[in-house]
Amino acid sequence: MKVSLFSLLLVLVQIKSMAQMNTADRLDSLFQSVYNYGQLNGNVLAAENGHITYKQSFGFADFPGKRINSGSSRFSIGSVAKIFTAVAILQLKEKGKLKLDDALVKYLPGFRYPAITIRHLLSHTSGLPDYELYGKLVDKNPQKIFANEDILPALQLWEKPPAFTPGEKWQYSNTNFALLSLVVEHVSRITFPDYLTKHIFKPAKMVDTYILTDTMKLPDTYRVSNHQYAVLFDAEPQEVSSIKKLRWRLYNLSGFTGQGNIVTSAKDLLSFDQALYGNKVLNAASLEEAFTPARLNNGENCNADIGLGKASYGLGWFIFADTSTGKIVWHGGGVPGAVAIFLRNITQKKAVIVLDNAFSEGIYQTGFNALNILDHKPLTIRKKSLVQGYGSALVKKGVDPAFCRLIQLRSDSAHYYLDEGQMNLLGYQLLYEATFEGHSQLALEVFKINTLLFPFSYNAYDSYGEGLFKNGHREEAIFMYRKALEINPENPESKAALKRILGN
Repeated sequence: MKVSLFSLLLVLVQIKSMAQMNTADRLDSLFQSVYNYGQLNGNVLAAENGHITYKQSFGFADFPGKRINSGSSRFSIGSVAKIFTAVAILQLKEKGKLKLDDALVKYLPGFRYPAITIRHLLSHTSGLPDYELYGKLVDKNPQKIFANEDILPALQLWEKPPAFTPGEKWQYSNTNFALLSLVVEHVSRITFPDYLTKHIFKPAKMVDTYILTDTMKLPDTYRVSNHQYAVLFDAEPQEVSSIKKLRWRLYNLSGFTGQGNIVTSAKDLLSFDQALYGNKVLNAASLEEAFTPARLNNGENCNADIGLGKASYGLGWFIFADTSTGKIVWHGGGVPGAVAIFLRNITQKKAVIVLDNAFSEGIYQTGFNALNILDHKPLTIRKKSLVQGYGSALVKKGVDPAFCRLIQLRSDSAHYYLDEGQMNLLGYQLLYEATFEGHSQLALEVFKINTLLFPFSYNAYDSYGEGLFKNGHREEAIFMYRKALEINPENPESKAALKRILGN
């Protein structure tokens, strides 16, 4: 039987189209599933060789206003911003304006640790503190917005040495990349936002991307609002600006650059992905260096496993040890109310971008599962805690409907898990954080159920004892504290509580 060349080409095109549809359908099934289970609210994009295989928007850009996310939505990407800071430093290195092994003090004379180099900052091996650097300073200056110019003075007041000898260990710290932002400004003689715009965003055709230095003021029609659950009994995420306990992060620490504070879109990140392949922002040698695991003083790779598989850290990028389907580099990021991940299989030129504005649980794993689909690998099962669903039903509908909801979610073991610690946290949030009448009694219900679900946990009985005593049930509280001590006689919290109650 003769087959014409045209017919053969047509069949090959149809086969390729079917394969693409199959991949797109699998991606849609994944993302629709995690959305239906409350583990996604935002935009997703998957691409192969620069061509979009799948893109979709899920949920709300603004929950109270019910404004939906769209392809034009712009998201806070948290620490994904660090890859742009790393690119800026490597660009300056390419131009001969700095060396990675230069001491930081060469560029920032007020820096007090002469052994720390630019490479230590890029690889998170400096030993410098993270945001705890500003804890006391925020307490003393509650109206102040801290920015990069405050880093060196804060380090001068910091009473502790680096956590380890520079280069000895890997320890993630936002301070590292904020300092690198200062280096970029010192060497380039322009502001960090202007540098990124001129040398990265414009060459990469990232038209939706900018640095946000004050998250409380800058308007943007396409920028989404960030949301998260303030407590485990919220029915839906709250806009983060209304959550008082997040003020220090949203307001006091909103002025930094280099470590985060970039707003962008999924399509802009794909444009950046392609600019990297086209060497439009860095040459091949610099990219190879960025994607090579940094070495510690003992010659070993930086161990940067954060629970998603064995990984190292290069210069601004996480690098997976498993190269069975290609070399995978990535970075994730999170700020109050938003979480993002940018994954690249640089061998096969595949990319996955997930941007979420409700701080949804399991976003990183969802991103990796999408890349697994592109790489024709099996998916990793990711379950969701059932406590949020139980807690919201408890407050909204009452004890009995909530108990039925608990049983229902617990029976769906393929998608939900029960965690003692989260149940305990729910009880304490109802006991202390809730201002509505009746929540103290609901807290007792949670603590009681936790002792039944985890009958061998001394902590469950200890917490129930605290709730009972706070609600005026002295004898029952004594019983629960003694029960906790039966399980763990050395438990200091129960001992101290009994001593206070009994007065001896």
